[in-house]
Amino acid sequence: MFRSFLFMLVLQVLWIATGTTQSDTLLTTGLDSAVIVRTTRLPVPAIRAPYSIHQLQEADWQNGRQHLSLAPALSQLPGLLILNPNNFAQDLRLSVRGFGARSAFGIRGIQIWVDGLPETTPDGQGQVDNLDGGILNQASLLSGPASGMYGNAAGGVIQLQTEAPPESAMAEARLSAGSYGFQRYTLKGGGRSGAYSWLAYGAHTRQEGYREHSRVENTLLNGRLRRQLGDRGQVELLLNYVNSPIAQDPGGLPAEALSEDRRQAWGRNLLYNAGESVEQGRAGLTLDYALTEDWQLEAYGFALFRDFSNLLPFEGGGAVDLFRQFSGLGGRLRHSGTLLGQPWRQVWGVDAQAQRDQRERFDNLEGEQGDLVFNQDEVFRSLGLYTVQEWQPVNRIWLTAALRYDANYLSAEDAFLSDGNDSGDRSYQNFSPSAGISYDYASGHHTYFNYSYSFETPTLSELSANPGGAQGFNEDLQPQQAHNYEAGLKGQFASKLAYRIAAFYIQLEQERLPYELSDSPGRVFYRNAGRSRRQGVESWLQWSPFSNWKGRLSYTFSDFVYQEYEASGLVFDDNILPGIPRHLWSGMIAWQYLPKGSVTLEGRYLSELFADDSNTATAPAFLELNLRATYGIPFKWGELQTFGGLNNLLDARYVSNVRLNAFGGRFFEAAPGRNVYLGLQVALRRDEDSR
Repeated sequence: MFRSFLFMLVLQVLWIATGTTQSDTLLTTGLDSAVIVRTTRLPVPAIRAPYSIHQLQEADWQNGRQHLSLAPALSQLPGLLILNPNNFAQDLRLSVRGFGARSAFGIRGIQIWVDGLPETTPDGQGQVDNLDGGILNQASLLSGPASGMYGNAAGGVIQLQTEAPPESAMAEARLSAGSYGFQRYTLKGGGRSGAYSWLAYGAHTRQEGYREHSRVENTLLNGRLRRQLGDRGQVELLLNYVNSPIAQDPGGLPAEALSEDRRQAWGRNLLYNAGESVEQGRAGLTLDYALTEDWQLEAYGFALFRDFSNLLPFEGGGAVDLFRQFSGLGGRLRHSGTLLGQPWRQVWGVDAQAQRDQRERFDNLEGEQGDLVFNQDEVFRSLGLYTVQEWQPVNRIWLTAALRYDANYLSAEDAFLSDGNDSGDRSYQNFSPSAGISYDYASGHHTYFNYSYSFETPTLSELSANPGGAQGFNEDLQPQQAHNYEAGLKGQFASKLAYRIAAFYIQLEQERLPYELSDSPGRVFYRNAGRSRRQGVESWLQWSPFSNWKGRLSYTFSDFVYQEYEASGLVFDDNILPGIPRHLWSGMIAWQYLPKGSVTLEGRYLSELFADDSNTATAPAFLELNLRATYGIPFKWGELQTFGGLNNLLDARYVSNVRLNAFGGRFFEAAPGRNVYLGLQVALRRDEDSR
């Protein structure tokens, strides 16, 4: 009660100091085909880009969301598979056309950018534990290899945008609570003074969790300060901080244990107190400035630290301490003109990034830190030069091409010398091309074709997970390469119906895969497969029959198989890649029943998927439905909004995460049963003419 009172008191102070306005985030009924996306490095209408690109808008993020995880909103993006939304010690597992499916923790193989800054480190690791759905208002997904634009580990690209500073003053508070001890408190405030505008956001979340030993607690702060540079552009200071002192890991369960008690934790995870704590902060600057009518400059710079501790469910080296420093600079020049008398646009850019991981491992003495057994300083530096060109040689046809050169340098300095010096280094250089053509075959309807390439180096954490137990890097681990061929259709009928469909074929070499060993269950190692093939179809349909109704439906078909893969004396040729369902459906229906009220039903269906390379263990298919609603009550100084939701409406008993190739058959993590949340949001404002 005292915390709630203090929370409202702080809100009142913000309101008195600034006044406020509230933007309407109820159901957006318009279709998004006219949205300009920047995911291709050149701003372009999504319908015209020769790639599979999809977006989420503000209403998709904000209307009655619980904001415990980014998964419910992101799962509405076609072709994006999301697992592990409930184990906060492992982070979300995101997969696009199979890229990222191998990740045991964090995100691999997919580039993530937030507000023009890279969230993915140069070695290809990413996480979203420092992001909060309450401040996000847009997402864009580019499916398929995109190293020609983004370099290493770009099997897909997700760009996220947080709320921009408001044009006039505002303040907002949000309280919510629900099943399994869920509590959440947020504050938001912003304003404008002359050429400056700002937005500040804070959130505190805690939950006991559905399963035993799954408690989580975190606090996040986010800030944006914008300086308008006349009518030529703007510069922004971006600040982000997260502190998560506890995120317990209940571990995976064998099928037998899962059927006995879905909510139990694996015994070794309890014994060794498995889980993590993390503190991370980032400061960045972005610039968007028109040099002339035809030339635009975009630039960024940032620095990030991450202090991470992890307890794993075994003794030898089972306590990990990692301190990361990640910084970078980048810029690009955009030009619009003509070539041979026809419209021509181009981008020339550079990305320079540096990552340093100071990694220590200690014995885990049943949850207490023991002797130091591993001490290594790891460095990954990258330099990327790229260009993207778009030309319209004739009416209704656009040609797009991208080319990027990346130079990557890796080193490991062994500081644990009692067993010898295993220091070493590596370097990788890559030219990454892509090309596409888009044809407007009818008004509002496009067809396209593209070829793209991607490469993916091993991450520092993958290289340092040496199955031989030595310091240094695993010398057997090699980069992964992929060639993607894609054809698609996009279109819109008036303002009522929009569609997308894409068919793709991907050939991979040296695909990197996870596995475990019997003497360290819970630690993941990696190896390369020879060759694999992926083919599939992604489709999406959005229908808005009336101004207050909107529906979406997407379907992804995935046929991913090993072609050449042998490990530990076993041959896996023609086996299906684990961790990927053959059929993935998602959809939603939204109804705005009053000017300030809405009801949304969302769902997704996953067919069964394999949990191991031998295709002997499977996670069963499931259908998940979630219902949420909002109701707003306007008053003179603002608006009071109530909201709530019912997750897993059908009380389905399904698996929300699969640990690939886990030792002892511990593949499965149970999803929560039916659960509920309720909340209250207060937005205060004072109109300009009433001051």
